[in-house]
Amino acid sequence: MGYRERSQSAKGLVKEMERDSRRIEDAGRSHAFPFESAVPGILADLHDELRPELRASKNRPDPGRTNAKGDVQRSFDLVADEYVRSYLERTFPAGVLLSEESGERRFGTGEPQYRFVIDPVDGSDNYARRLPLAALNIAVLPAEGHLSPEQVLFSIVGDLLRDESPILAARGEGAHSGSTRLKTSSIASLSEAFVSCELNHFAPPPQLGTLLSRARGVRSYGCCSLALSLVASGAIDAHVDVRDRLTLESFLAASLAVEEAGGSIVDRKGNPLDALTGLEQRTSLIAAASSELAKEIVNVLDSSDC
Repeated sequence: MGYRERSQSAKGLVKEMERDSRRIEDAGRSHAFPFESAVPGILADLHDELRPELRASKNRPDPGRTNAKGDVQRSFDLVADEYVRSYLERTFPAGVLLSEESGERRFGTGEPQYRFVIDPVDGSDNYARRLPLAALNIAVLPAEGHLSPEQVLFSIVGDLLRDESPILAARGEGAHSGSTRLKTSSIASLSEAFVSCELNHFAPPPQLGTLLSRARGVRSYGCCSLALSLVASGAIDAHVDVRDRLTLESFLAASLAVEEAGGSIVDRKGNPLDALTGLEQRTSLIAAASSELAKEIVNVLDSSDC
């Protein structure tokens, strides 16, 4: 059974808890109440509602400004951001929002239980050209603590241009697309691997060329979260981004799906990803279907300063 079915009346459960302030306060401290199992269903409902809102706003003019990272904001980025923030604020009694487009803000009353790291439209350039490689990303973490993959409790990566079930993940409960539990391909050798590599705004060093030449196949998608989701589903075997340009809203949600599907995510030296302090801090990553494949990729790249 998938998360959507298991969550049942998730919003009704939240409203019930809003009426019981003591229960909310106690649960926010313990993280041990039924609200947690409802979270993936809430995220799935949000994804379902967001897609038609974006379609309806396609003719709005762009605002002509940039976000805190310096990226150009499109009208659909802002529509998606506003809808996601409003939905979460209506649904959860309190929380912390950390969004690529609007920064950090707290909402609600009482002690927040969750922090939501949001990329309303990952792959904005793809979305603008109607390339079917753009996604809603939301990672749900404890309200306090490090911003790192190991802290993610729940997540969604939801395709924004294709009618496909979103990928939902819960720590310790797997990653699912609809009722299907995801599993990586378990490929362990680069010579057998289909590898995705991000190349935007980047002059590849020779060792990256060597890596790609040794792979069975190479792809490039321009959307980190969907590339990682393809690793989680077994469609491809690795994703490599060593540009030192990635910010956490682009990969945090999908990293939980990869981990829960049996994959490995490391930095370019083969270590667990460091915790980041905010959305402006940039990093690199390697996601692979197996720890053996991740290690081989790291070894090929480690012979240079790429």
